[in-house]
Amino acid sequence: MIKVSAYRYEYKEDPPVKISFHTWHYRPNVIVRLEHKDSFGLGESAPLLQITGDDQTSVIEEIKSLNNFDINPETTTASDFHLYLDKIELKSITLRTALDFAYHDLKAKLLGIPVWRMFSDSIIKIPNSVTVYLKDSLEETALEAKRLITKFPLMKVMKIKLSGEGDFERCQAVKKILQNHDIVFSLDANQGYSDPSKAVSSLNQIIKLLGKVLLIEEPCPKGELDKLRFVKENIVNSLIFADESAVNIEDVRTIIDKKAAHGINIKLQKAGGIYKGREIASLAVKHGLKLMVGAMLEGSLGMAAGIHFSNDLQNLILKDLDTDLDMEEHFNGKIPFLDGFRLPCSMPGLGISFNETLIMKLKEKNLLTLQQIT
Repeated sequence: MIKVSAYRYEYKEDPPVKISFHTWHYRPNVIVRLEHKDSFGLGESAPLLQITGDDQTSVIEEIKSLNNFDINPETTTASDFHLYLDKIELKSITLRTALDFAYHDLKAKLLGIPVWRMFSDSIIKIPNSVTVYLKDSLEETALEAKRLITKFPLMKVMKIKLSGEGDFERCQAVKKILQNHDIVFSLDANQGYSDPSKAVSSLNQIIKLLGKVLLIEEPCPKGELDKLRFVKENIVNSLIFADESAVNIEDVRTIIDKKAAHGINIKLQKAGGIYKGREIASLAVKHGLKLMVGAMLEGSLGMAAGIHFSNDLQNLILKDLDTDLDMEEHFNGKIPFLDGFRLPCSMPGLGISFNETLIMKLKEKNLLTLQQIT
């Protein structure tokens, strides 16, 4: 038997976090807790309706409807757990993700090993990017790039968010700040280019400007794979990755069939967790696609799950797991960003737990909501 409980988890964003089609003033997330005997596991749901098809309200409504799980983590596997979630007809994809994270955290603690050791015997170092989000002016963009390179002077990859308009100037502002640094770039258009010819022209100019662009995510609208393939076939000296178009394993099969991208961005929130993410990765690698692992706007708990998950993936060329780096501390075990990498911990499970003292301080500053709901 597994006892299920959950918390409303909201963190204020100041300044707001902005991409081409959405702005976050706070993170509307949910944390779940699975308890078995004297052990427990934690997981995080980070929904965004436009991408995951659910939101905080629907996640909370569904988890309130759940009973305790009639399944024994000591004698079952992640596959068994997902079959159980299918049996109870779980609807929310990010709730499934949070429950999957919590199951892996609990299972690994019962085994006395970190989650990554469930899949691999060694730690593999893949660079982790740090992101410049969209700003209201080029001056603010330059200041943000300067802030990030000052805070993380040994970063290997900087990711720049694009919008489809003013992107060359935006990248020029970043490049000027980093001209004396040996930095590789990645670009995330977040579906900003409806015209694939404009995308090719604009992105090739940006690649020439920046010099080293590892990959470009989702330049065209979600699901418009003929446009995506056109960009892939005409881009020079970079790789095109599907992100919003690669929500689940069925989407990835379609991308493979259409030869629409060089690679995919696996985000566990939209995939359904670690188990489902590994299924997607296996299919992609089998067909020669390269991988990156990204995230929604998750905190240190969700980031830890992504870091453990991504440790042993074949064809992985980039981790984009940075959405907790600017958050004030309120967890024990936050995985550090060191020398351009984020490597999984050696503690059992995901290695993350609540720090009640820091949580109270952030609540007093009106930066954090952590409210038990079940």
